[in-house]
Amino acid sequence: MKYKVCLSYVNPAINPLLKEWLQERFKDRLSVINQVYLDEPIHIKIVQVSGLYDWMKVNRLKKHYDCYYILLLDEEWVNTSPIAIRLQIQSLLLFPVKKSAFFRSISEAIKVLDQQKIALIQVEGKKIISVHKTKMKLNESMEDYILRRLLHEDIHSESEMIESLSLFNENEFPNTVCYVQGFIHLDGHPIDENQAVQLICTNFRQTFKGIVPRVYFLPFRRSLIVLFRQTDPISCVKEWKEGRATFEKIVDRLLKEYRIQIYIGVGSLYSDPLLLHHSFNESKIARALPPYHKVSLRYFEEITKDPDIKKSTEYMEDHFSDEITAKDVASHVNLSYSHFIRLFKKETGNTFSEYITFIRLRKAVWMLRHTDKTIEEISDIAGFNTPNYFSSTFKKVIGITPRDFRLTKEIIFV
Repeated sequence: MKYKVCLSYVNPAINPLLKEWLQERFKDRLSVINQVYLDEPIHIKIVQVSGLYDWMKVNRLKKHYDCYYILLLDEEWVNTSPIAIRLQIQSLLLFPVKKSAFFRSISEAIKVLDQQKIALIQVEGKKIISVHKTKMKLNESMEDYILRRLLHEDIHSESEMIESLSLFNENEFPNTVCYVQGFIHLDGHPIDENQAVQLICTNFRQTFKGIVPRVYFLPFRRSLIVLFRQTDPISCVKEWKEGRATFEKIVDRLLKEYRIQIYIGVGSLYSDPLLLHHSFNESKIARALPPYHKVSLRYFEEITKDPDIKKSTEYMEDHFSDEITAKDVASHVNLSYSHFIRLFKKETGNTFSEYITFIRLRKAVWMLRHTDKTIEEISDIAGFNTPNYFSSTFKKVIGITPRDFRLTKEIIFV
């Protein structure tokens, strides 16, 4: 059988050379076409990739044309090569392409088309990974890849952003980011990490169904980034009562039914996609700071903007292990004691004692998880008067004793 090869998606400057190579070695097996018609079967498409726009083009082509794809990836874009695996691209060559590598790739394409069994990912003709075409699962969709790039501020231009938005269904592009961390209780019949991650994602997806158009998940190592589009006419996410109730329902269900404890930091709402990274950064900050209402749910919008209180909390972060008092901090920010404690409660949702205790507990949690220090040593370093007081306070806030916390397993999302 003679297969049809499409060269219409490569730079016209190299089109003649590739055509010459194909005629030289494969004239009996291949016929080259430069213009594609919708009803014309294509067996092999050769596409040149010189930027993000070209990856989007490949993604669109894959949705409309089921054929064997050979990509010529410009060397300066080699860091984007994992996208080829996500899109199930059969062959990837670095450009400028070597003749021998091109021949090997075409030979492999003919072999696959003849057998329709195995697809090979290649870089300069060398086999990197072997994939069974019918069983391969995508590690990450193009939508998730775009979102990850946005959160890392890798997309800057408006034109690139417009192209990125074309991948998303209308009114589904997220405007809010949540930062999720958690651990698994090992009492009873503990589940493994993979199950935990799946259960967390499933509960978010099912509980938010009908409330938001779609939920996206981006796993990092020790955190899961949850993104969605909030469509209610509100200016502050913290005022979104249905959203707060939904978060709390997810937290409660995971703990009661599966012994999974999660903590959620929620960033602000940003309608401009290029500003979505702000919501991401805010969600991380919110996750780390003392809670306004519940330790498991924290909104960035609840964090104080008052300069005196911000200065006071920074001072408390720096001196958490010292025996500091509210009077000390009030003096540091040049406020009277009575005014300071009223303002502090109003702005943080916590008394001075509650806030400094949470800072100390947060430091203790890190040491319990990442060091071999004893409970007594951690109690002293974190600024608690006695180990017993530390343990009772820890259980009151976290829900279990420091010793039991050490028996839990932190969830690693990737």
